[in-house]
Amino acid sequence: MIRFTVARQATFAVAFTFLLGCGYDSKTPYPSAPNPAFEDGLWTASGTNPAILHLDPSQLLTDGDRMPVTAITTPSARLFNLNGIAFDADGTMWIASQDDSVLVAFAPATLASSGSRTATTRITSIGGSLSAPTGLAFDAQHRLWVANSENGTIVRFDRAQLAAGGAVVPAVTISGLGTPNSLAFDAAGSLWVSKQNKVFSFSPAQLDSSGFLAPHVVISSLGPSLADPSGIAFDADGKLWVGNAGNKTVVAFSPDQLATTGSPAPRIVISSNASSLQTPFGLAFDSDGSLWVMGGADALEKFSRTSIAATGAPSPSVRVRLVGYILFWNVAFWPKPAGLPLN
Repeated sequence: MIRFTVARQATFAVAFTFLLGCGYDSKTPYPSAPNPAFEDGLWTASGTNPAILHLDPSQLLTDGDRMPVTAITTPSARLFNLNGIAFDADGTMWIASQDDSVLVAFAPATLASSGSRTATTRITSIGGSLSAPTGLAFDAQHRLWVANSENGTIVRFDRAQLAAGGAVVPAVTISGLGTPNSLAFDAAGSLWVSKQNKVFSFSPAQLDSSGFLAPHVVISSLGPSLADPSGIAFDADGKLWVGNAGNKTVVAFSPDQLATTGSPAPRIVISSNASSLQTPFGLAFDSDGSLWVMGGADALEKFSRTSIAATGAPSPSVRVRLVGYILFWNVAFWPKPAGLPLN
């Protein structure tokens, strides 16, 4: 049975319209060229016809239907739901499989070609440590943070735990968060979380403590400013971008607005243009500062940096559709784009 724990927060126009999220490493020195074991480009994971999928840069230049250049299946996780994805510093890909509550990792060499691959590392739940996980993000110490949408926790796995795998007790568990779905680190090392009609952060000092913690900053909805927020990502200027499932917008809050608790009006509001931004969820910035949005069942849209500089309803500069796959939750670039707060 598919849980769709996160998707219950939004109203959908079609049967297969689902939430996406985004997770990146934080302030880590990444290689300037892709690992030679596999190509650079954009990666995602499909929850229907479950597979890990790769589009190379040439497939992201123009509109059209695309067959992924790499499609990887695995016996190590069901991947039959909303799958989070994040790369660590050496190009190992981590996937959160919501349906069976496991984390799986794939070393770069396993991503070089299509086929069935057993995970390099597999982490399973112990005492609810993984409970319908969706959002993933690495911090500056290469520790992996996971948002558990079912039991309302965020957990941290340290590097040694990630290397060992198995039924691992998290180093840190933050509880009482409702239905957290996506995670992102800002340039100062604060962890931002999206849920229901708000986004909030925990300061670096809070991230070594377990328990019921009051967020450091809470940004609440002002009218339609946050309507079932899901995917979140920071740009190179430190603005926090949020995909709103409830009203087909992507909004941005400037760093000064993120400094204190409140309900500020977004600095920028990007609205739907014709068929664009149909349930915008998965957000990722590329090296040019363009924003990529995964929305609806299978549409991936690019908005150029200039087109999102101010409030408006710009048309996507590129719109592609992944043929034969549906139900996406996350997109991530490898190599990680330089100059972002999350790198």
